Amino acid sequence: MTLRREAFQAGDRFRDFCLWDYDPATAPRDDTLRQSALLAASLDMVPEGAALADAFGRIRHRWGAFETVWGIKSAPAGLSWELYLYDYDREARRNGIAALSDCLPGLCAPNLGAADDLPWFMFSVEFNAATLSGQGIPSVDLYFEGEGGTISAGLSEVWDGKTRTPKNDYRFYRSFPDRAAVLRDLADLPPLPFPLAPGRYDEEVFVISRKSHSSAVYFSRADAAATLRFAQETGFHPGLTNSLARDLPRLAPYRFDLGVDYSAEGLRRTAIYGVF
Repeated sequence: MTLRREAFQAGDRFRDFCLWDYDPATAPRDDTLRQSALLAASLDMVPEGAALADAFGRIRHRWGAFETVWGIKSAPAGLSWELYLYDYDREARRNGIAALSDCLPGLCAPNLGAADDLPWFMFSVEFNAATLSGQGIPSVDLYFEGEGGTISAGLSEVWDGKTRTPKNDYRFYRSFPDRAAVLRDLADLPPLPFPLAPGRYDEEVFVISRKSHSSAVYFSRADAAATLRFAQETGFHPGLTNSLARDLPRLAPYRFDLGVDYSAEGLRRTAIYGVF
């Protein structure tokens, strides 16, 4: 069940970080990789990678293929990861937070599964070097429908099994048709660090987030070449940037989702998202 570098297979789905389907940027070739090859490469670069690959494989087995979004986060402190687990059914849960506790016994804080009765459409779980070596999973983020944007909007809260704490909001726009609305929404945030700007990576969707500790934007559905340029321009993890460059022709069918957390002082963290 462990997660590993895998070849593309007929019938694989192309989905963005909202689990919305898209048409591939180019037709898959005989040597095309699955998008999760970049995630597997990131796990090969850290001592805890094998244990994380096992945990991620367990989750994929429980949720099914192409039902989980992964995010690789790159910051000065190193790499970390976040998985985003969707259940748009809400009132008829297929898999909820309690299922995560079943997949990863002993890691989840008590009572996290009680939030399965709430009308969230997604929850996310952060993983880092300490998660599997003592820290465990003390909380999850819950995501609910919000207001704003021209496509959709969301609100997130932290849930630790006892308390729900407001965290972030998200607003989704069509990057080019809604450019005026995007610029209005960005006006009260710190300026984006150079050279970042809406449309920089020919993304189809632009997302603006007001977070509890920073501001953030996301370039959604950027092709593989633009993703590499994003990694180079934002100082993404050098080893993974090199891995992406080597595999670029084999990842060309995919559209990635790209994110930056920033403040008036500059970039705090960058991220690349895909699906397994």
